[in-house]
Amino acid sequence: MAVADPALGRELAFVQNAEGNALNPFESWLLLRGMKTLAVRLDRQETNAHRVAAYLAAHPKVRRVHYPGLATHPGHALQERQAAGAGPVLSFETGSFATSRHLAEATRLFTLAVSFGSVSSLISLPCRMSHASIPPEVRHDRQLPEDLVRLAVGIEDGEDLVEDLAQALEGASPSRRRRRPGAAGANLSR
Repeated sequence: MAVADPALGRELAFVQNAEGNALNPFESWLLLRGMKTLAVRLDRQETNAHRVAAYLAAHPKVRRVHYPGLATHPGHALQERQAAGAGPVLSFETGSFATSRHLAEATRLFTLAVSFGSVSSLISLPCRMSHASIPPEVRHDRQLPEDLVRLAVGIEDGEDLVEDLAQALEGASPSRRRRRPGAAGANLSR
């Protein structure tokens, strides 16, 4: 950072250190490099997300899909007026936490993690992961169902993602679930 006023330099350095909002040169280069392919990656992610959402909306074990790219979504018309695409994130309800948990643990291509914007597909159970610290009564008041599954869809082959969800939905009963590699940090039993 280059400023003429040393006091301003100290203040800026403090903010950068405290908030972590300063990129080093390598991170800046990665950001610039990634911006060049952002549109292509997002196009693929949105195409995949729409394909996955359509599959889930037609599946008998899925109660409700939340994805504004589907014509059946209550906010579809608004989304079409305001945005060029529906994005790569969607969520759905199965009607049963046990089914949702089994699904999250049985997928092979989706990584069990809370994040967005990756090129890899991710799956999470918000009420047991990112929103677990919110008291259950508050989640209920805000209409956040316990069985909600959230997907951040990546750039993998769209048909492979659908097939992975299909095998997880049709697979073994929740009582026969397997432990996912790398899932140790996610406590889904709360």
